[in-house]
Amino acid sequence: MYKNAILIIAVGVVAWLFWFWVEPWVASPTRFADYGLWLKPLITLGVLSSLIGFSLMFLKNLGLRVLVSVVAGLPFLFVFESNQFFLGAFALMILLHLYAVSNIREQATQRIKINIREIMNHGLPMVVTPLLVLVSFAFYFSPSVQLSAQTKQLPPTIKQVVERTVSGFLGQEIQSLPPQERKQAENQLVSEVINQLTKFAEPYFKFFPPILAFGMFLILQGLRFIFIWIGVVISVLLFWALKKSRLVRIKMVQKEAEELEF
Repeated sequence: MYKNAILIIAVGVVAWLFWFWVEPWVASPTRFADYGLWLKPLITLGVLSSLIGFSLMFLKNLGLRVLVSVVAGLPFLFVFESNQFFLGAFALMILLHLYAVSNIREQATQRIKINIREIMNHGLPMVVTPLLVLVSFAFYFSPSVQLSAQTKQLPPTIKQVVERTVSGFLGQEIQSLPPQERKQAENQLVSEVINQLTKFAEPYFKFFPPILAFGMFLILQGLRFIFIWIGVVISVLLFWALKKSRLVRIKMVQKEAEELEF
């Protein structure tokens, strides 16, 4: 019983750290450029997904499995201001985590030998995806995204892309100019491009928050293989440590197997 409690408490502690570090990452316009912002959420996401996967694998009671999912998502509702959309995404996370149980248990019970890498490879996708959904909802309701629709201004991320594109495009063209004139020419062109983009996008600003949030989700889903890989590596190391400490033991059992006959 104490093992179950330790596992659930560990999920709760790491979940608090994860959502606490996600909040400044979501709010920052340099979320992908500043490794100091994304490195800690990335590592804690790997640890959290690994612990959730272990919990869904080891805990046999349905109520305890639901409790693990609740403990993993509850800090999200405290770190970010709760609303009906967050509650809906929270409920979806619990359902997807319960769906992940079938993948994890199938790999854990239908193999001749326990292979923790294969078990987590099949189970972690449905563990990580709902966490990414919650992150995308948090991004949707972030002040910077909502403000872009209200003030009809392009988000800082788009402005940064324009600045880097213009700088790269004009790099060789204005190398001969003095530094001050070069900077002035870049700023002038960036301002003109942003003005044109703003005029073009003006009728569509009210759709910006959902578009940006969906784009964020697609980006995170595209990077999901990295999150899963980190989670699998942590799971293998953690499983090895649990075996060495004899908190987890592998016992040999006889099983009947089905065989096709024609």
